[in-house]
Amino acid sequence: MLITDHIAGILTVTGIITALPILQFFFPVQMLKHFNKLEIRDEAGLFFARHWGLLAFSIGALLVYAAGHPEARAPIMLSALIEKLGMVAFGVMHRNRTYMQGMRVASVFDTICVLLYGIYLAGLA
Repeated sequence: MLITDHIAGILTVTGIITALPILQFFFPVQMLKHFNKLEIRDEAGLFFARHWGLLAFSIGALLVYAAGHPEARAPIMLSALIEKLGMVAFGVMHRNRTYMQGMRVASVFDTICVLLYGIYLAGLA
């Protein structure tokens, strides 16, 4: 029951890491260039980049909240699992595209989260 015994810590750490794209909300041009190797200058692209950063922050904050609130864990973890599974699937489908080079670390992290959250939610841990 290793995961169950440490789920609060797992949620806190993965939540904080998941929330880090809040920096992209404030500094979209710099974050996209540095971490994703992308240069987006048009207003619509920056809007969506900022919005994604805010959404990722929200999911991360909810994971941190779930660490201390067992009654809220299942729905929060399930929503994070779905989002992260989608990101992993997208990463696999587009792995050879240039724009995915900067997302490899995030894809590995999200894969680990999907496995941990899935095992916990399935009651296998």
